[in-house]
Amino acid sequence: MTYRTLGELRSDLSRRLGFGAQGSSGINSTLLDSFLLNAQEQLFADYEWRNLIKYDEKQTNVGQTLYDWANDCAPTHLRDIAVYDGSRWVPMQEGISWDMRSFDQQTIPNRYERYAQMEIWPAPDSQYTIRRYYVAKPARFTQDNDRASIDDGLIFLHALTNAKLHYRQEDGQAYANQLNSMLNKLKAKNRGQSVVSRRGSSSETPPRPRQV
Repeated sequence: MTYRTLGELRSDLSRRLGFGAQGSSGINSTLLDSFLLNAQEQLFADYEWRNLIKYDEKQTNVGQTLYDWANDCAPTHLRDIAVYDGSRWVPMQEGISWDMRSFDQQTIPNRYERYAQMEIWPAPDSQYTIRRYYVAKPARFTQDNDRASIDDGLIFLHALTNAKLHYRQEDGQAYANQLNSMLNKLKAKNRGQSVVSRRGSSSETPPRPRQV
């Protein structure tokens, strides 16, 4: 799906605010852009956008427990991680307890943590493929030809609502009500979907070393 550009959205926003007849000289483009950029950032942070879900793969090294994230990966929007054991994909669970860290034998990793880098546990005893599904960060959205990364209709309505309220236009609250209704529908769609959960109990038994 191709979404509108920042320039197109700004032009539409200007017209809806009643600035169209003033020409470009009468428009505070920087302010309108900030409404649009803030709208995309807030919507991205609050909801899951399936069109942005992708995955990357990492090859482990023997004994190495820290691995970089993909450049466009927001660890807060991680969806799922699995490791390939040679015959099947095995989901990894989030959370590494102190008891686990006392286990120093190397085997196939089955746990991870979301730090500045991804930490895995136990330390791998061989090369394994780890696949990480995540919601990619939105693309740049600061130049006229930059396209929105998520639903441009919602971005526009979000920005229009805030701009109407900012300029104290009488119909601002009506747009705010419309936006809230659409966001509630979006929230209902997201409700109940699987999320990555943290299961780092210190009472869990460390895995047995892999048999060779």
